Amino acid sequence: MDQRGNRGSGRARNSLLGRVAVPLVAAAMLLAGLVFLAQPVPQEDFGWFAYAPLAMGPVLPQGLMFMGASAWAGSALIGVGLLVLAFWSGYRTGRQARDRSGDAR
Repeated sequence: MDQRGNRGSGRARNSLLGRVAVPLVAAAMLLAGLVFLAQPVPQEDFGWFAYAPLAMGPVLPQGLMFMGASAWAGSALIGVGLLVLAFWSGYRTGRQARDRSGDAR
């Protein structure tokens, strides 16, 4: 029989990839995001600020951030990790439902 007609030839490799690798990568993203969020936020040193600075234009704070770069990176990693886990979960649930119904396309 022709290899193209055999649907089960690459199933073992895809099964391992879908069951183990994708959730592990997503869990690693979540863990890395939590590590980034756990980083201490550097404190800004404002010095003496009892008077208005002498400036010709608007004064914009240079170092004042509510979230540092590591917090943004951590939030992005957590979001991507959750999206990957959600996609993987829906894909696996759909595959299991299709396999149970007997529709082997």
